[in-house]
Amino acid sequence: MRTRLSLSVRGKRLLRELRRLRDERQMSPEDVAGQLGWHKTKLYRIERGESRLILDDLDELLELYGVRSPERESLFKLGKDAWKRGWWLAYRDLYQGESFFVMENDAAKISVFAPNLLPGLLQTEEYAREVIAALDPQGQDAEVERQVAVRIERQGILARPEPPKLIAFLDEGVLRRAVSDPRVQRDQLSRLVELARRPTVNLRVVPFGSGIYMAQSGQFTIFEFPDPEDTPVVYQEGLFGDVYVEDPADVARYRLAASKTAGVALDTDESITLIRGLLKETE
Repeated sequence: MRTRLSLSVRGKRLLRELRRLRDERQMSPEDVAGQLGWHKTKLYRIERGESRLILDDLDELLELYGVRSPERESLFKLGKDAWKRGWWLAYRDLYQGESFFVMENDAAKISVFAPNLLPGLLQTEEYAREVIAALDPQGQDAEVERQVAVRIERQGILARPEPPKLIAFLDEGVLRRAVSDPRVQRDQLSRLVELARRPTVNLRVVPFGSGIYMAQSGQFTIFEFPDPEDTPVVYQEGLFGDVYVEDPADVARYRLAASKTAGVALDTDESITLIRGLLKETE
């Protein structure tokens, strides 16, 4: 199932609040449009997130609904942030849609399950370059460099004053898989040890001794958001396109895989010890 996310999480929250305000006043979209002199389809499109809500229109809606401070200022802040241009738009020719970037940018918690590849948020620049070139052997050098730039730019969320909580479950095979330059491998393992020291990053390794486990069937990410009304979204990447899962029953299946993986993974301290052991093997 493909999500229609195009707004930031803040934008979705704003539209929910506007629908709530209208419902509380027992006004239909036609009532609102009539009083504001809008075409009746305008409010429908705004509330469905299909049309950009400019601040002048937001001001008219809040005035009609009788919203006063401090709620008014809070909703205006949401309105200012809702349609901000993301840095990723400069690279839109490389990717289909911006849903992934919006979700990663707005998530409060990101849980990555990596049985096959090291997650992009954890990769060093040189390691990312090797991975991208290997996965797209027909890619031109300039395109590879732009994809590397995107990957490094994404990692900026981990350096925020209030970064998202990142939990990454890494299969031992991912850590042991060699790249062409041993120095790149060493730098990557050192980077993982450094990241694991951060209070908002939790790295856990699934060792070979755990055997086969449920999440081994494919790489996926669970995005969770600050507002409880923004339900989790699962992202799964594949050769033939990206899949976004929002249906609660389907998300529950991924949560089960997540729980099973957590049950067989090493704890954080044990995982760091394993990574340090691998680092010594590369010396």
